[in-house]
Amino acid sequence: MMEAVRTRGWVAVAAAVSVLVGAGLLVGSRVLAVSGGSPQVPAPSVAALEAVGAQVFPKDPKRSFYVECVNLPENGLAPQSGNDYSACPLTGSMRSRLVQTQAHLCPCELNPSTTREINAQPRPGGGRLTVMLYEGHAQIELLVVSVAGQLLVNDQPAKGSFETGADAFLDAPKPTPTIFAPSAAGSRVLNVPWYHQAFELSCESAALRMALAYEGIATTDQAILDIVGADLGRATFVNGALRWGDPYVSFVGNVNGSELALTGYGMYYPTVVKAATQLGGHVLAQGEGIAPNQVYEAVLAGHPVVTWVTYQWVILRRQDYVAFDGRVIPYAGPGEHAVTVVGVDPTRVLINNPWSGPEWVSKALFERVYQTYNQMAVVLA
Repeated sequence: MMEAVRTRGWVAVAAAVSVLVGAGLLVGSRVLAVSGGSPQVPAPSVAALEAVGAQVFPKDPKRSFYVECVNLPENGLAPQSGNDYSACPLTGSMRSRLVQTQAHLCPCELNPSTTREINAQPRPGGGRLTVMLYEGHAQIELLVVSVAGQLLVNDQPAKGSFETGADAFLDAPKPTPTIFAPSAAGSRVLNVPWYHQAFELSCESAALRMALAYEGIATTDQAILDIVGADLGRATFVNGALRWGDPYVSFVGNVNGSELALTGYGMYYPTVVKAATQLGGHVLAQGEGIAPNQVYEAVLAGHPVVTWVTYQWVILRRQDYVAFDGRVIPYAGPGEHAVTVVGVDPTRVLINNPWSGPEWVSKALFERVYQTYNQMAVVLA
């Protein structure tokens, strides 16, 4: 998958250069005069470029998170007419592409980042920005050009860690890593297909869908959500403490909502078990306190495992809340995520991540993040 991303990235770079040449702004490292004989545009300062990155990924004014400029006034809630890009410093062509695909510059609307680093590389007529989010685990690259004295983002060429545009949101199988026979004890990769989650917060449904596909059961995120049901009651605060729905019973909130805005959250293992069983799946183990070694052994035995981790593998502090029904809910703020473990070797686990695709993660990192939700998992046959 990463190779495909890089290929599309180079195509995007070529397209960006073509756009700039057509605009009479930038060719290689030279700046050409625009029609009418305008003077050469100098390179901006590092600080000016960094300010563009800070505008694209600003700090939420109400919380200690970094978000993206898309829908910032609505805290992640898109208006009925589509995403609002008015707060983003974009060229007309870039804005048109985003409006057409309704894309985001990163999946920050799903879960925000607690960190942000900006690296600026000025060039005549603009420059390149690399914005690092989620403690450096995610990188977003942006091309910036000067238009009428204003620095604007013109393209997202290499796309860093993320894809944008329609291709990134197709809910269709993608190639899985090549299956290999165990070369040594403790190594195996299962032929589990990868699916992108169909909705903003349907990671648990997509993770189960992948595991069921390995058992020969075809389903959809929506079918799973229909079985589980949703508690659409609004999150409230009582004496400063969060009160919300029970993810052990149903999906909490709107599946297309925002964790940051507290309009949508997710669901926990009993709901996944309920859907898996009704769809004909065979659950071998479920619950909390399923040790990492049990997860690895399950995969070695040929069983994919749905696990609860954090988005982008960040380390989050628990801030449990009490559900409307009185149950104490393991909660770590905006950051809950579910993935399917489909492979293991002596030092790593292979994750089918329903947002970003197949990825190898060190066992050390997986085990640390897996603790967040009490080592919650569902093992499928």
